[in-house]
Formats: sequence, structure tokens, C-alpha cells
Amino acid sequence: MCWKGSVIAKNIIRGTSEHGYACLPAFFHMVELLNPGSSYSIMVNRMDGSFVYYFLVFKACIRGYAHMRKVIAIDGTHLYGKYGGILLSTVAQDTENHIFSIAFYVIYKENDASWTFFFQKLKSIIEDEPDLYVISDRHISIVNVFSRVYSHAHHRLCMRHLAENLRANQHCGEHLYLFYAMAKAYYFDDFSDNFMELKSKCPEVAHVFENMLGFEK
Repeated sequence: MCWKGSVIAKNIIRGTSEHGYACLPAFFHMVELLNPGSSYSIMVNRMDGSFVYYFLVFKACIRGYAHMRKVIAIDGTHLYGKYGGILLSTVAQDTENHIFSIAFYVIYKENDASWTFFFQKLKSIIEDEPDLYVISDRHISIVNVFSRVYSHAHHRLCMRHLAENLRANQHCGEHLYLFYAMAKAYYFDDFSDNFMELKSKCPEVAHVFENMLGFEK
């Protein structure tokens, strides 16, 4: 009874999940009034009208990106409300390493279709250029879709996500300092020295780099 009462109280104060999704068009209307030139796109299931995707970018973020480095990072976090889903965000950095938000995207699950929709919308804001680098985790749908939409830009792997994968799958936690030294090396000789030491101490990780990922990632 106490739990059910708390749910009712939260719905009265915050509104229901259904009401929140229904208010998305009205929310963007207010965004457009306060920040003209912002962009959004919402997709619903044609059969039952249920939510599928929502993409939002503020005009201020579009203007600000012109002054950022040509390196963007994409990451997501799970939503733990009634309907779940995933919130994706795209960020960049300025010349002083400050994080700058660019776009936000809500999906019901990660697959080729949702990532295709995301990259197509992102491309309308961030041009496909040979000096653009996009960093993400190793999700298979990103690998499948990215080069279809961004044919000139480059996809690279997030150092932190990759380190966690190596820790979990190759059990090399005590040698990860060598991986970080490799990833942060500015000179090839430094990279090579750290890799050779890592290879001698944890050959399973070296195998991943040499035969599965490729050093360019």
C-alpha cells in the first residue's frame, strides 16, 4: 500500500509517463519559442502510435559546435522509468577541454534502425568531413551503420569503454596502465614501447589489438 501510494503521489506531482511522452511536441514548441532554429524529430509506431525515437538539438548548440574541436563523443544511459529506453547524447570539447553538449536522442532500444536514424539526424547538424572523428563504444550497430551515413568521417573507440572490455574479457586489470599509456602516447616510439611491454605481459590483449580491432581504432 505504501509503494502504491508513493506512485500515485509522484504521478500527481510529476505527471504520468504517458503524459510526459504526449507533451514532447508541446515541449519542443516552447523550445522553438525561446531558442529559434532548434531542431527536433519524433517517430512513433504507425500501428499503435507508441513512442519509437526522439531527437533534439538546440540552436545554441548548433552555433556553438562551430567553435569546437572536430572530435565528438557519443554515449548513452539507460532510462529506468515505466517504459525504459535509452538516452543518447553527443558532446564535443573546446580548446580548453570543456565539455559542450550538442544533441540528445531518446530511443526504445539500440539496433541498426535506431542508430541509422540517429546518425542521419546528426549529419544534418555535423557535416561529414575527413577531419571529423566520432568516438563511441563498440556496439555492433554503430559499427554496422556509421560508415553508411558518415562516409568521410572516422569512427574511433572510447578508451574507457575499451579498457573495461579488456578488463572483463581478457582479465588484464593489473596491466591496464600500459594500455592507457599506449592510448595517450603522442609519439610512435612511446606507443610501440608500451605495446611491446603489454604484449609480453598480457598476450591476449595484444591479440585483440593486432587481429580483432586494428591499431587505427
